[in-house]
Formats: sequence, C-alpha cells, structure tokens
Amino acid sequence: FGAGVARLAAQRGAADPHDHILLAASAAMSEPVVEPIADASAAPAAPSGEEPKKARGKPKDPNAPPKPKNAFQRVTGEARAKIKAEKPELAMDLKGMAMALKEVWEATPQEEKDKMTAEYEKEMEIWRPKWAAYKATPGYKEFFELKQDWIDGRTKKKLIKKFAKEAPKRPKSGYMIFAGEIRERVADEVAKAGGGMGDIGKKISEEWSALSEAKKAEYGLQSARSKEVYDVEFAKYRLTDSFREFMDEKAKLESKQQQKKLMRTKLADAPKKPPGAFALFRAEVMPSITAETKGLSTGDLAKKVSALWKDVPEDKKATYQKAADEYKAVYDKQMLEFRRNKSYTAFLKERMKVKQRENKLLNLRDAPKKPKSVFALYAERHKTEVQPGKGAGKGTSALKDKFSQATQEEKEELERRQKELKEKYAEEVRSFKESERYKNFEKTEAAVRREAQTAAMKVMTIKFLNAAPPAPPKSPFAVFVHEKRKAVEAPEGEKKSKEAKREEVVGFTKEWEKLDKPSKAAYETTYKEKLTEWEKEVKTFMAQDIWKEYLAEAKEFKVPVKNLLAQKAAALKQLSGGAGMPTRPEAMPSRPPDAYKVFCQEMSAEMEGNSDKLLNTWEGMSVEAKAKYFTEAGKLMEQYEKDLNEFKNTEEGRNYYRDVGKVLRLRKVKNAKKLYLKDMPKAPLSAFKVFVAKTVEELKKAQPDLKGFQARKQADERWKNMTDEEKQPLLEDARVKWDEYQAKMKEFKQSAEFTKFTRAKLVSAPPAKPTGAPVKPLDAFKAFAKEMKGLGKTPEELRKAFEELPEEDKVERKRKAKELEEKYSEEVSAFHKTPEWKKYKQQQQLHQKRSNIALAKSKFCAAAPKKPSTAQHMWAVENRSVIAKEHPDLKGLAVLAKAGEMWRALSQEEKAPWLEKEKAAQEEYQKAKEEYEATDEYKAYMKVVNRYNRRPKAKAKGKGSAKSKAKAAKAGPKPPEEPADMPKRPPISPVGLFLKLNKDKGYNLKTGNEAWVQLGAEGQKEYVDKLRELQREYDAAFKQFQKSPEGKKYLRLKNAYEKKAKEQKAREKFLSGEAMPPEPKRPQGAYFLFVGDKRESVAKDLGGAKFGDVAKKLTELWGQLSPEDKKVYEDKAAGLKKEYDEAMEAYRSSEGYKKFNKAMQSINKKPKAKAKPAPKAKAAGRAGRGAGRGRGGAGAGRGAPAAADSDSDSDAMGSDSSSSSSSDGDSD
Repeated sequence: FGAGVARLAAQRGAADPHDHILLAASAAMSEPVVEPIADASAAPAAPSGEEPKKARGKPKDPNAPPKPKNAFQRVTGEARAKIKAEKPELAMDLKGMAMALKEVWEATPQEEKDKMTAEYEKEMEIWRPKWAAYKATPGYKEFFELKQDWIDGRTKKKLIKKFAKEAPKRPKSGYMIFAGEIRERVADEVAKAGGGMGDIGKKISEEWSALSEAKKAEYGLQSARSKEVYDVEFAKYRLTDSFREFMDEKAKLESKQQQKKLMRTKLADAPKKPPGAFALFRAEVMPSITAETKGLSTGDLAKKVSALWKDVPEDKKATYQKAADEYKAVYDKQMLEFRRNKSYTAFLKERMKVKQRENKLLNLRDAPKKPKSVFALYAERHKTEVQPGKGAGKGTSALKDKFSQATQEEKEELERRQKELKEKYAEEVRSFKESERYKNFEKTEAAVRREAQTAAMKVMTIKFLNAAPPAPPKSPFAVFVHEKRKAVEAPEGEKKSKEAKREEVVGFTKEWEKLDKPSKAAYETTYKEKLTEWEKEVKTFMAQDIWKEYLAEAKEFKVPVKNLLAQKAAALKQLSGGAGMPTRPEAMPSRPPDAYKVFCQEMSAEMEGNSDKLLNTWEGMSVEAKAKYFTEAGKLMEQYEKDLNEFKNTEEGRNYYRDVGKVLRLRKVKNAKKLYLKDMPKAPLSAFKVFVAKTVEELKKAQPDLKGFQARKQADERWKNMTDEEKQPLLEDARVKWDEYQAKMKEFKQSAEFTKFTRAKLVSAPPAKPTGAPVKPLDAFKAFAKEMKGLGKTPEELRKAFEELPEEDKVERKRKAKELEEKYSEEVSAFHKTPEWKKYKQQQQLHQKRSNIALAKSKFCAAAPKKPSTAQHMWAVENRSVIAKEHPDLKGLAVLAKAGEMWRALSQEEKAPWLEKEKAAQEEYQKAKEEYEATDEYKAYMKVVNRYNRRPKAKAKGKGSAKSKAKAAKAGPKPPEEPADMPKRPPISPVGLFLKLNKDKGYNLKTGNEAWVQLGAEGQKEYVDKLRELQREYDAAFKQFQKSPEGKKYLRLKNAYEKKAKEQKAREKFLSGEAMPPEPKRPQGAYFLFVGDKRESVAKDLGGAKFGDVAKKLTELWGQLSPEDKKVYEDKAAGLKKEYDEAMEAYRSSEGYKKFNKAMQSINKKPKAKAKPAPKAKAAGRAGRGAGRGRGGAGAGRGAPAAADSDSDSDAMGSDSSSSSSSDGDSD
C-alpha cells in the first residue's frame, strides 16, 4: 500500500502543491524519515562508494573566492565552540545560543572591534577585484542558476505556506506519529549525553527500526484512518475559491520564474544594452562623488547625481548623447548578429511553450477529464485482486493477463459503460467550450502564437529576407511617382515628413489622371519589364540553400511564408516540383490586338495620343467604317490561330500543353480532395507506430535532453526485444481500430462526396473538338460587345449602349446575325456527315464509357481480391536484401533485373517450393474471387460494364456456367498458336530490316529514320538486297510448311478463327444496340416444364441427395406419368413454342437481322448447305423442342441463317468451333 501511494505521488510530481499529502499513508509502511539537522554544513559525509546526500539549505559556491569575515563574525565564530562545550543544553536552544553570542559581542572592547573592522576593510579591498573577475567566469553563472533555483523554490514554498492555512492539515505518517510520542523522552536522553538536534532524529530512527512489524502496522493503520478523513476534507477544499486562487497564483509564478530562467540561460551571450547619455555622465562623476561623500546611501547618491545632471549645459549633454548613439548603433549591429544564432530561436520556442503551459493551467484546469478506457475500467474494478508491484504477475502486467481472460459479457458491460462515459464527456466538452474560461484560453493562445510568430518573422527577415532582391514598383503609377521624385531630388540629408509625402502623392495622382492612354501604356510596359526582371532574380534567390533554410524555419514556427513573388504559390510549387504552371515558351505566339486597339495604333499619332478623343471617335464611327479594323483584326486573329496550331504541333508546344494538362489535372484533384474529402476517416496508426509514439513520449519525460532520433531508436529497439505475447495487445488493438476504420471507409465510399471526388479524379478530359468544325456565330448584342472590347465598359453599360443604337442599325445587326446563324446551321448539318464528326462522336462515346466504368470500378470494386504474386516475384522479394548486399553497385530496378537472372538460373527442384506457394496463392485468390463475384458490389459493377458493352447475356447450356460462358463470349474466339517450326516473316521494308539489325544501337523510330537517310542510296542498297533474299527464303520455307500436316492444321484453324472473328464482329455490329430488339428466349419442352414443377419436392423427399440422383428420380417419375398427365405439359410447351416462333419471325424481320444475314452470306461465300434427311423418329423426338437454338442451329436462335456443316474440318480436328456445339443441352 505504501509503495503504491508513493508511486502515485511521484507520477503526479508538482502538479498539485498538496500532493505531498499522498505520502502520508505510504510512510507508515516505508523506511523512516530522518529528522532535519540544524546546520547543513554539519551534515555527515557519505561513506566511500555511496552517492553523497543532497545538500540542504542555501547553496554555497566552493569555487568563489572566500569573502573576509567582519568583526562580529570573527568574535561569534570563536565563541560558539566554547559556549557549546560549557553549556551543552544551548546546542539545541537556538534562541539561547543567540543571546549568549550577543553577550560575548557586547563584552568585546571597542578598540578590538575597530581593529578587526580595519583589517576587514583591507581584506575587502583585495577581495572585491577577485569577486568581480570571478563573476565573469562560467562557474559563477552555473552557481548563480543553482542559487536562483533555490530562491525560486523558497518563493514557491512561501506561496504554498500562505494558502495552506485554509487547507486541511496534512495527516501524519505512522513514523511521525511514533516520533511524536517518544520525542520528548529521546530529547532528554540526548541532551544528557551531550548530543545535538541531529542525534535526536538518529535515535528516533533507531528505535523505529527496532519496532516489531505488528506495532508498525498499528501506526500505519492510524495514519491510514487519518488519511481517509483528510481525503474527504481535501476533496471539498479543492472546490473552494481559495484553492482555485492558489492554483492560478502558482501557475503564474512558475511561468514567470521559467521565463526569467530562459532569459538568463538562452540570452546569456546577448550583447548588453548600451548606456544612455545620463548613464555615461553618472559613470564619469560617480568615483569623485563617492570619494567626497563616504557613507552616503544609494538613494542619496542617485539624488546627488541627478542634481548634477540638471546643471550640465545642453552642448555637453549633446556630447554625451552622441556617444550614447554610437554605443546604440554598435549594440543594434551586435543584436542583429545575435538574433541570427540558434540560441535566440531556441529562446523564442521555449518562451512560447512556457506561456502556452501557463495558459492551459489557468484556463483548462476545470476542463472535463477524458473517460477511462475499457481496460482502465476493468483495472479499477479488479486492482485489489492482484499483487501490487512491477514485472510479470504483478500490477499492470497481472491485470492485463486477467483482462485477456475476462468473460465477453463483462467486457461488453464495460464497453457500454465506457460508451456512456464518452457521451457524457462529449456533452461536458461542448458545455465547457461555451464557457468564458475556454474563450479566454483560445484568445490567449492566439495572442501567444501571434507574439511568437511576429518575433520569428523579424528574426527570419534578418537572417534570410534581407538578402532577397528588393521589391519592384507595385503598379505603373508607382513607376511614375518614382521618376517624378527622382527628377526633383531633395537636398542631401533632408527628410520629408509623412504629411509632405502624402501631399506630394496627391499632386502626382492628379498629374497621372491627366496622362493619355499611350503614356500610361508606356509606364505599364516599364512596370512589366521591372516586374519580370525582379521575378527572375527572386526565382534565382529561391533556388538557393538560404531559401530552403528559410522555408524549414518558417514551417517550424508555423508562420506564413513571406510573399516574395506576386505569384508566390506558383513559384514555390515550381521549385518543389509541385503543381505550378509551366513557363510560357518564347516561341508561343501572343494574342493579337482587337479592332479598337488596331484603330488606336493607326490613329494615335494623328490624334496626338489623346485617349478621350480616340474613344469618342471610335464610338461615333458607323459599322461600315469600323469594318476595316475588324477585317484587319480578323486577319491577325487568323494568323494567330494558324501560328498557334503550328506551335502546338512542334515538340516544344506539345510538351508545354502536356505540362499544362498535367497541372490542371493535379489542381482539379487537389481541389476535389479539399472540397469532398474533408470528412473522410483518418487511417489509424499501426501497432508499431503507436508503441513508438508512446515510448518516445515517456523517454522524453524521463530524459528531457534526449534527442528525437535517439528516443525513436531506443523505442525501436524495445519493440524488437518484445515477445509476441507482449506485442499481442497492441496488435489486437491496432486490428480493432483498423477494422473500425475499414467499416467507416466503406460507408464513406458510398457517400455522394466520395463519388464526386472519384469523378473528379478518374474522369479524364473529353476529346477535343475536330478541327474544321463550324464555329457558332455571335448574336447581335455579343457582336456589338466584341466591337466595344477594350473600352473598359461594364456589361450593363454595353447593354444600354446597344439599346441606344439607331433602330436601323439594330435591325441591320440582327439581320446579319440571323444570316450567320442560318449559315452555321447548314454548315453543322453538312459537317455531321463527315468522317471527322463520326470519329469525334465515337471518341465521345468511348470517353463516356471509360469514365463511367472507371467510376463504377472505384466505387464497387474496392473489396476485390488482389491478384497474387508469381513464384518469381515471391522469391525476388524474399531474397532482395541478400542480392542487394552481394551486389552493392546495383540500385532500384537493377536489383530486380539481377533477381530475374538468378531465378532463371535456379533448378526445377529449387523453384518447386515457390511454385507451390504460387499455386496455393492462386487457389486462395480464385476462391476469394468467386466469393467476391457473388457479392452485390460486383454485380452492380458488372451491371454498369454490361450496360456499355451491350453484349448479349450468355445462356446456360447443360452443366456449363452461364457466367463463364458469358465471359468466353465477351472475350471472343482465340487465335491458334503458331507452330514452333513455322517460318518467321521478314520485315516488310528495308528500313525495318535496318532497325532490326541495329537494335543494339538504341534507335527509336525517329533516330532510326534519320540514320537510314544518312546511309544514302549506296548504303541502303545492302539492306534492300538482303531483304529480297530473306523474302525468297521465307516464300520457299512457307510453301514447304503449307504441305506439312502441322502447317495444314494451323492454316485450317486460322481460317476457322478468322471466320468466327468476322461472325462475332457482325453480331456485335448488327445484333446489338438500342435499335435492335432482344432475341426471344427459347421455351422449355414438356419434360423440362415437368422437372421445373417437381424438382423442389423431389429434392426435399430425397433429403439432400446429389444432383444426379434427383435427375434420375425425375426421369423415372416422367416415365411413370400417364399420357393424360403428360398431355398437360405437352400442350403448355406447344403454346409456348407457338409464341416463340411468332417472336422469332418478327425478330428475323428486323433490319439488323437482315443485315447480319447478308454479312454471314458474304463471310461463308458458299451456297447454303442442304440439310441431311433425318429419321422420322428422331425428327418427331425433336419436334417438341423446336429448332436448334445455338449459333450454328438451322434457321433458329441467334445463329447464322444457314445451317453450319457439322462435319467441317475444324470440328473433325477438335477445334472449339462455336458456342453452338451443345445447342441441345437445355432441351435434352
């Protein structure tokens, strides 16, 4: 019990001034506390090999030059030992000892006192320079901090003592209760023996050690009872205003002391503030004043110096002031240099942390406490059931083991309780955030951050931005003002006041307004030139290391980056490889002027650049007069578009627009992420990361000087040394959190926001409109607005100007606009018939299809199983580190390439285990894939895919799977594999042969063609002749191949494949699409109608029998059925067959089927095969089932119009001729 309470108090530290009370009960079962000794200097030295005891009382500096003793100290120091020997009882009576020493001092003759005082003064004259020199040493600074810490501690103790008067009295420990009972007796015994106060404590400690455990337990029980009463009283006291006031005062005092300590330690090397004019005067006159007026107090000396300063003449004061200014200039320069150091930056960070801590202690002390975890609730309930302590089987470790074996019911009950506590906590937090305390906290927090950021920005400006290029003029007007001021230079040394500068700018503004448009345009050009030049300089500056250091420090202080560029964000992104727009190429043509600007360029000289006159003239011109300028502007625009198209076709243009497209896509995705993924759940940390974060925090608390990387390294080592059992709770917790995250993500992915984000991310840009497409003309008003472009008029002003036009002018404009609209309609109708438009529409449809399928895949296929790795990849991953170690010169993909070589060199026995792993992974993947394909998500995805593919559904035949056959139908027929001995066709051109023979030179298509041209006719002739020879050899070899059995088989299969491919293409072209009605579904026969009715009841009667047994039983029942009962099913089948025949007749009459029939006749290129006469019994047996329903069926189903020859070579060779090979599977 005592050890547990002591640990609790140690964990809480100095957070509560009354936490020392927690030690009251612990002392009852712990080691005795020795009574304090009277004199810290008299503390006994620690035995050799043991750590020395911590010194008590005011610290003393052993390295300081010893200060001489004055007369009183000399007399009383010699007398103290004599008095102790003559009167031992005074050793424990401090007041009596002081009175005895006073009597000795008063009895000392005055002559002796004066003599000792004179000696003291002489010694002090020697000691003072030594003391002044010592104060400049590092040793004194260390001692001063130690002493100041002791003073701060005393100040804090005084504050605690002040408020402790109203607090409940701390209960005594068992040891202190025992000591109180025997102290008087022990004091008498020690006094008789001539001992001191320290001996009393030792004696009590010895008697406590000799006490029996049972007796100690009695004292401990007394202390514990007192502690229970105290806890209740102290809990009430914590709610009083006195306690709150104490905590506030304590937080403020600690913050003040820490800030002063930071200033003493972090700013120790800062330059000292320079003296002012008065301080320089005082330093000059002070020696003479102190010599004349010995014994004058400090206050009187200050008054004397102040009076003398008043009598100093003004010219003399000016001399002092000039000297002070010089000192100040030196100080400012030194201070700038000091602020560049990391110590000042560290001071700013630490000061901000101290102020933030004070703010939290003052304003968040009453904030709601977070509820305990499920394990903490369980530990609170069962902590008395385990042995206290640390290690396996004790304390927390034992509770964890016990918790892992707890019943599920108890865990669920604790989870419900925790949920209630969390809900209560959330409500308390909401209520607290509305309080004045929290609002004051946020206000103070913002002020603290603002103060730190302001100071940091000043420091970073000194360190980094002073080296940046000076900013350019902010506007063309600023360029104008600069030139005006430069023309009228002020006399040297004269500074204008703010009012004078303001009046000057007002005058410049009036002059600027009188300038004509060309003059302003000239200043605009100058402004742009200066801005462009400045941007180049800044980009160069921002590419240097100094800018990277600045960005890192700005990020550390969380301050905004200085706006060096007008397009700061773009420049930063460009430098960091982000989404900045690419630089506009110099070869890219510039947009030409509009009609009004063309007019201004022509008439500017004639009208002396008068902007108003130019504008009035333009507005007064008729449409016919303006036509000249519109024609010229149109020609310039046509030339611009032509140049732009040529630029787009150049390599530089293609690269530029490709880069622009990338940037726009990145921006689109980034904006969509900000807009739609604000509420997306955050992925939880892994068990390892959670452990490292927690361990690093604990290590930094225990060792504040530990660096971050060192703490992470230690945490990593601890994790590696943990057993699987120790890791299990962390891994389990991480797994639970991950499952919760996955569930939230699954729910979030079904939301509209995620769908919008996916659409923005996956949907690519639509295809560009084809060149040569008609451009829609402008209506009357828009054409008029285009004429007025460049005049700076608003849409409302343009609308009003259009309405004020003469009626004839408006009618003429509308007539021309209507003519252009009609002409546009005709051009559009004609253009829609061109191949370019059809190709564009196909691209549009393909883009829509790909976009929607990609969206469906991202939405529904998130849980789809991933394809397993191959055996080679598994082996490469396992051995990559070994390969990299053996071949250190290989990097990246080169390691994988080497792994591929080594894999191919392995024997079959060495590959066998990995191939088995691959096989097992494939089987597991296939199983997961089948399970996934049965889910609603996959069905929803396939629904979207089928909607765009518009392929007919595969029909189940026999025991085959409809899904697999639909997949096979979608994939289409596969071409036969080429035999190994089939001759290889040579390249089709000499250039191809040249590239093939020289592929080791790394030619691409462009460089290869250039090299081919450089060969010339003589060099090319070699490859032309060689190609002819290769072609002759190929022709001869292929003729031999055609005669071989393998060649005949391959060519037969190839012809069959090409025929089937053409047939499938015809089906997709003519038998699919919205205009084509669906093919009627073939009805079932009488037997299958009977099976459909009876299958469920028969399967139930047989009790889980196999499918074959059920089918056999149904066949027996059908055979036992009476003719009357069979007739019911036969009549029903005949009715369905009649409906089917009528539907098939209508289907075959459709336009698409007719086109398909015609295409099939062209593909077959042979007359319709005659059907072989069939036996009547067989024909009758098949009559109830209708005609063949496969693709090769005779005149039925979705097959060809003519019957396929079932005895074809392809079938004889065992090829997969068509999906109609088992057309009767359903009906048999």
